[in-house]
Amino acid sequence: MKKLYCLLTIAMTTVLFILNVTASNFVKDGLVSYWSFDKQHVRNNKVKDIWGENHGETGGNPKIISGHIEEAFQFDGTDDYVNLTNLGDFGSQLGSSTFEAWIIVDQKNDPMTLFRIQDTCMRWGFTINNVMKGTNDQLQHTIAHKLGNLCHGYSMGLKPAKFSDGKWHHFVNTIDIVVGDAPAKEKKLQARFYKDGELFNSIALPLRQPATFVPFMKPFYLGSEGKHGNQTRFFKGAIDEVRIYNRTLTEAEVIQNFESRIGYSVEPLKKLPIIWATLKSKL
Repeated sequence: MKKLYCLLTIAMTTVLFILNVTASNFVKDGLVSYWSFDKQHVRNNKVKDIWGENHGETGGNPKIISGHIEEAFQFDGTDDYVNLTNLGDFGSQLGSSTFEAWIIVDQKNDPMTLFRIQDTCMRWGFTINNVMKGTNDQLQHTIAHKLGNLCHGYSMGLKPAKFSDGKWHHFVNTIDIVVGDAPAKEKKLQARFYKDGELFNSIALPLRQPATFVPFMKPFYLGSEGKHGNQTRFFKGAIDEVRIYNRTLTEAEVIQNFESRIGYSVEPLKKLPIIWATLKSKL
């Protein structure tokens, strides 16, 4: 009996190990913050960063709905958003970074913001349908850096990616600084954009030197654009599993995160009682 108990204990440990590997199979190297929007991590208007310390607050009344993984936030396009704090020193690492989220886009005409931070000299974000009314999933990427005492920014329209079909899509934006060949060794800002694990746009822009990315001092908004204390261009749809990294994910890592179907260390805990009960029933 004792031997059987030991064998069952080993079996349970093995199963839990396998489940934890499955539950944690998204990329963690360089991960700065992770907002799951699962109901267990939302208390009143407080939203927990389950990886870092950048806990957020909701504005308006985004609803908790069934998400791509566990739960998600639904935004009504009128006054819903999430203030994810100012992200602090992450701004200085913006030159090599990744933004990732699962999204449902519910309209394709009026401009709306997926995410944005706008500081005195630092900007980073995405606006959907911003180039021209009725442009059908046209995305506009904005990024700016400090250049001496001045600011230098880029705002680029991307080709339509057909996000607004009412379905969950995995969106990833990676940013990196690349150096050209000698003798000029020109620096460029390399931005890549992925939908459902596939690259759909890539842009390389000259980076004026000496360029400096500095810590953020203003809030990072998800689902709206904040200007001078006023929120505009509210997102209409749903957002889930938001992560930011302080490095550029590779294409293989983007695919790895796209294929991951279980949130961080949640599912194994739920399955533990079931597994234990099953093992005990074999005694």
